[in-house]
Amino acid sequence: MTGVAVVVIDVQYAFFSGTNAAYRGAEVIDGINRLTAAARAAGAPVFIVQHDEEGDEEVEYGSEGWQLPAGLVRTGGDTLIRKSVGDSFHETPLKAHLDRLGIDRLVICGYATEFCIDTGARRAALLGYRTTVVSDLHTTQRTSQLTPEQIVAHYNRVWEHSSLQGNRVSVRPLADVLATEFA
Repeated sequence: MTGVAVVVIDVQYAFFSGTNAAYRGAEVIDGINRLTAAARAAGAPVFIVQHDEEGDEEVEYGSEGWQLPAGLVRTGGDTLIRKSVGDSFHETPLKAHLDRLGIDRLVICGYATEFCIDTGARRAALLGYRTTVVSDLHTTQRTSQLTPEQIVAHYNRVWEHSSLQGNRVSVRPLADVLATEFA
């Protein structure tokens, strides 16, 4: 059996609030809610990955910043995955859950385009999953070098043109993913 799963990475209060909140944060959360609702309706599992780091007040486990934003819809059927580095697979049960469910395709969205989304997508592809990053459902914060718009656009292009052991990361907008994966 093969199937598709949605992986929502690091959509947490610390990154979607305050003066340097994630670029297009409310729009991204709204789109993620549409994506995960369609996935659930189609019987596809949803994994919500939360970053936590002991001693980091911003995202320490259980802290306000670690929590999911109020606007992000989560159901009891979703699987929560805790991670402490940028890679959602490193020392987490994510791969074991996916393999147990017979998942071979991942749809990835969430926060920190240039860090956790990039690392998660590349790792998923290297592990053999057919991986799609939803082009309009990943985001980041402003840095001193690039605008969030530039970072998102740059990584969408990089993923489109990279091959990881012959397994490309697909980059598709939400409308296309909804029409093809969860119709």
